Amino acid sequence: MNVQRFEAGAARLYRIPLDLFPGLTGWAHLVVAPGAQVLIDVGSGIGDSNAQLEAGLEAVRRAFREPVGWDRLTHVVITHGHIDHFGGLPFVRQRTRARLGIHRLDRPVLVDFERRLEATAARLRRFLEQAGVAADELSDLMDLYLFAKNLYTRQRVDFVLGGGETRLGPLDVLHVSGHCPGQIVLRLNGLLLTSDHVLPDVTPHMAPEALATHTGLRRYLRSLDRFEAWRGAARLALGGHGEPIDDVGARVAAIRRHHADRLRAVLAALDDADTVAGIAHRLFPAAAGYHRLLALEEVGAHVEALEAEGRIVRVKSGDRLVRLRRRAGADDHVARPVPARRTG
Repeated sequence: MNVQRFEAGAARLYRIPLDLFPGLTGWAHLVVAPGAQVLIDVGSGIGDSNAQLEAGLEAVRRAFREPVGWDRLTHVVITHGHIDHFGGLPFVRQRTRARLGIHRLDRPVLVDFERRLEATAARLRRFLEQAGVAADELSDLMDLYLFAKNLYTRQRVDFVLGGGETRLGPLDVLHVSGHCPGQIVLRLNGLLLTSDHVLPDVTPHMAPEALATHTGLRRYLRSLDRFEAWRGAARLALGGHGEPIDDVGARVAAIRRHHADRLRAVLAALDDADTVAGIAHRLFPAAAGYHRLLALEEVGAHVEALEAEGRIVRVKSGDRLVRLRRRAGADDHVARPVPARRTG
């Protein structure tokens, strides 16, 4: 197993590669510092993910002669409430007494998973109906969304991370909502752990805040501002997926350009389409299966931002379907989306 090691002052960080879902890989991170061993994210718990996590700990022991193990862990931290990062918790909790923590906004995902899933699924169904998704496709997309989520069981949370900035042992922690309500990033001396807030090769997935509070493009862009101010001179970042980011400032700038371009593309697509589903088909014509669901949510997030800027107007049609039109006088120039109201 190709475990990566990074030095960070008196601490060491190990990246354990995991197969999360078919076609999706990612990392669990293990921090070893004086008085603390912190496992950050635990994989999906699906397929070989649990076995790979176990093998990763063994590789750290054997290849790097590091005295790590389930019985030595002090904390398990989940960076946000998406199942590819927390789905392995039932496996992990059977093996360690380490204290489990997550940001307070994502705590309900772990402790009340079934009810939270039911509520989120209901909001997703309504979003897809308003987006103009046909009934047969909507049913297929809901099945894809719910796939394998019944394998997870609720877990006790021992501590919550709250507020904007905090500290956990050797780690500085910053709350950066947008991709997920309780998304956090961490800093180990000069090494950044950006989870899904900043990724090397793709932009973090966006969904509209109508699906979950404390998400959406406007909030995400504001969180990028906070992250840039907080990271200081640190340049090297390790995301939850992909290879290390050597210049995180340049990557943040590229992400901003990407979203500005996509906002313009969504606005231009209104010349030929008047629903979220129609725009998604125009921008992502080859998207199928779960990628189709992601495309719909991505377009929905950008439509939401353009609405806030006053460039798109909703025109309701019937009880569910929402049609869209460009506001009179709006052109393809897109200013930076208006920041969401600051709520911490």
